[in-house]
Amino acid sequence: MTAHLRAFLGADDAALTHELTHGGPMESVLSAIGRPLSDPARGALAAELATATGGLLEEELGAILLSGLMGYHRLIDAARETAAEPDVTRLVALDDHRVEVVSEPHLDVLVDRERVYELRLTLCVAFTVQGLAATVRAGRLAHVRIGRCTADVELSWAQRTLLRRSDLVDAPLIIRLGGGVPVPRAAEPEHARGTARVRPARA
Repeated sequence: MTAHLRAFLGADDAALTHELTHGGPMESVLSAIGRPLSDPARGALAAELATATGGLLEEELGAILLSGLMGYHRLIDAARETAAEPDVTRLVALDDHRVEVVSEPHLDVLVDRERVYELRLTLCVAFTVQGLAATVRAGRLAHVRIGRCTADVELSWAQRTLLRRSDLVDAPLIIRLGGGVPVPRAAEPEHARGTARVRPARA
């Protein structure tokens, strides 16, 4: 799962500019600036907002999925057990679960070095996972295999959807982690990009 959020959403500069300026936050930003801008200045501002917003979407889907899984209590328990017994390997199975990571990235708009507007976005990335098996060794997540996975990604502003896509991702999905990734000893939301949770898909 190597796709970046931006590619998955089809969020090129043109798409982002359109969503930010047509019913999006552009008018609020202009209002906060408090003075009229020429058409070239408005165009430059819109392009810069699109570029900055696109920069918030550069993370890979696989990295976000892993960050969400790190809060799963069975992985945490397996990490504790194998950290105490380095020769022991645990296989953790998970079926029909939903993994959600929600974050609120923001952009500061500055005029004459003073912030005039804070553009707060909401990014929700949800995975419906079926048939996951993870290997935990020496307190580290070493390998993940997923039979089927659907990603649902939404970027919104002020409760208005700017971009959204739901689609299947690589299946079967295999994530090899080399020497492994440390699993936190407790569910810590800050480990992910935002608040993360794992729950049965039917809940």
